Amino acid sequence: MTPSTQDAYQALRDYLNGLLNPSLGDQALADVPAALRPGLETFMTGKTEYQDETGRRMIYAADLAAWAADLIHGTGLAAPLPLATVDVAALRAATLRQAA
Repeated sequence: MTPSTQDAYQALRDYLNGLLNPSLGDQALADVPAALRPGLETFMTGKTEYQDETGRRMIYAADLAAWAADLIHGTGLAAPLPLATVDVAALRAATLRQAA
């Protein structure tokens, strides 16, 4: 792995591991990094979502944790995610939002 793809991989792992935090709250689908959003939307098929007061699609924290666990320990991504295309800054920003 090159240093840039290693950074992308680590940022992705940090983001997904952050979703496993039991104190994490529900999140807007729009706050999920764009590269991961299609996979989450597929995972959410048949599951309950809701809209917040501004109309954003919200995902329950338990569903986010189940999705992250599935990616980390289960089936992984449905399609390969070229690490060179990952927006590392967006993943890190999303991880920081989770911790706040």
